[in-house]
Amino acid sequence: MLHIELDVFSGRPNPYWKLTAREERELIDRLTASPAALRPVDQVESKLGYRGMVVHADRAGRERLTAAGLPPGFRLREATGVNVSDVAERWLLHTPGAQEALLPEVGDVSDRSIGSPSAGPGGQAGKGLLACAYWASWWADLNTFWNGTRRSSNNCYNFASSLATGTFAQPGRGSGSTFSSLTVANIEAATFRDGYTSFCNDDRFISYLCIWPGVDFHFYHLIHDLWGTSNRWAHKPGSTPATNLDNSGNPITNPVTCNRGPYTVGGTPWIYPRVNPRSNIR
Repeated sequence: MLHIELDVFSGRPNPYWKLTAREERELIDRLTASPAALRPVDQVESKLGYRGMVVHADRAGRERLTAAGLPPGFRLREATGVNVSDVAERWLLHTPGAQEALLPEVGDVSDRSIGSPSAGPGGQAGKGLLACAYWASWWADLNTFWNGTRRSSNNCYNFASSLATGTFAQPGRGSGSTFSSLTVANIEAATFRDGYTSFCNDDRFISYLCIWPGVDFHFYHLIHDLWGTSNRWAHKPGSTPATNLDNSGNPITNPVTCNRGPYTVGGTPWIYPRVNPRSNIR
């Protein structure tokens, strides 16, 4: 059996659906006709919104794939920075299983992005940084800490909280009351239950919350860059590598105005997590 993962969310787990036997055969036919579309699972763009599809297989599915000369697991997305083939991606996006598993707006954003890695609207203008003395994570932490073995099991909320739980943390879950709706106010309240505050304190890590309306949440995190300055931001879109680049490939100097893809609604400008209650994050 083959399962398709749509790699699209940052905070929430990605949606999955399974293929029927007939769809499996058709997918294999399409892939053997266009093998250039296949990439390793970890070869992925750190961007918000659609990042391709990952094909997962059980034992029988892996046997069928290898018998056709295909790898037992792979990503349907061309190399970063170039256009992609839609031979299999666009077809998979319109299979009945995908239509049932995906919210319409998720399918629409993905459909528009296939063939155009830089697709997606930009951010919105907003307030500047509040006056506050603060600490920030170091740029070196992105590769040495987040982009190694911790990469696949930690998300944007883990990254913004500077806490790798390996649980794909969800706002409010650690305090026993997970967010109940995908609104700025609801998710912000859940982070406060986990120990975040809206004011400066002894552990001044600064984060920014934004929303893909009705679909997902995302956090950015202030970092020190290689020169020790603190006017740089980074983020970790879902299970992808942490990066300091926005959806246009530009360094993030302000998450309010950078290209955030479909995460167009900005929240309270800055939220500060604290050290001790931060252990509530799960």
